[in-house]
Amino acid sequence: MTAPVYLNHAGCSKVSRQTLDVLLQDLEREAAVGVYEADRLVAGRRPLFYELASELIGANPCDIAYTDSHTTGWETALRRVKVGPGDEILTSRSEWGGNLKSLHALAEVHGAHVRLMPLNSHGTVCVERLTEQLNTRVKLISLTWLGSNGGNIEPAAEIGRLAQSCGIPYFLDASQVVGQLPVDVSTLGCDVLTTPGRKWLRGPRGTGFMYVRPSFFADTQKTNSEKTKLVESIRQLEPASYSVPLMLGLTSALEQLRKEGHTRRFQSLLETSQRIWEGLRKIPNVICLSEYPPLHALVSFIVDGLSAQEVKSRLQKRGVEVAANQAAFTPLDMQARQLDAVVRASAHTCTTQAEIEQFLDAVAQL
Repeated sequence: MTAPVYLNHAGCSKVSRQTLDVLLQDLEREAAVGVYEADRLVAGRRPLFYELASELIGANPCDIAYTDSHTTGWETALRRVKVGPGDEILTSRSEWGGNLKSLHALAEVHGAHVRLMPLNSHGTVCVERLTEQLNTRVKLISLTWLGSNGGNIEPAAEIGRLAQSCGIPYFLDASQVVGQLPVDVSTLGCDVLTTPGRKWLRGPRGTGFMYVRPSFFADTQKTNSEKTKLVESIRQLEPASYSVPLMLGLTSALEQLRKEGHTRRFQSLLETSQRIWEGLRKIPNVICLSEYPPLHALVSFIVDGLSAQEVKSRLQKRGVEVAANQAAFTPLDMQARQLDAVVRASAHTCTTQAEIEQFLDAVAQL
């Protein structure tokens, strides 16, 4: 089977051979000696996961909890937010559809309201006008830092400073950011940050982690015990039972990122996405979602006269794998742009120049 030109790393990246070997080795260990004995044999390696994850986002290892996805971590944290009748939850136009659905469900149960933060001319949050919207009724600010349809990067740090100054819990969905752009929770001011492992980290599917600010965790504790240490408490947010082989696989992916160098990866991804964007703009009847060179690794476009699914299917026949993102992924932003779907190309550092040229040639032949 010939491997396709794979340009859907923003959906689910391909694990490296090294990561796959680590995962398989631990599965074989489980098969040989049993799950519990296998877990005991690798227990000394688990602290490395928290060290690497915290290092990547500028956090303390004590503030990291392992999850099996962004959604699990985000919804676990959301259950700790208290809202009542008349309260408000603020979100942005770029919010991921799954988050938006959960926010509306929470608001409906408690008689609260989900409000859209004010926007600037580019469709991102207008921080200046947001100041006027913040009051004692606002119980949560939820922000998807970068929409999955490849839109604009939201001013996450500026919003965080406002949230902190008003004492409002601030959740940051960094699913499309961690692993491809710099992240530092000390400057972001977020109370919760979540990410899956399967996207830009190139970890196995079914992995992820979350950052939880200690003060947020303490303030939302339903019961307090002087005997319970904070580090132990935050780890209580982890799934009761998770796959240790998958966790070791994500740890391996994080190790490789450390060795590769965060800055080097960020720069490489940016240069690659801008080459793709520039190449697409030269092709007749192709319209890029962004009028300007992307500042991230997601390049979304449409082809005049063809649906996103048709483009995806035709490219598959030419040996190229891209994503056809439906409106439900980022409903508010897609509605505002009057789009029902977009084609998204997302390369990684393992993508070669020859593969980019093959992709552009395939699009040109549509």
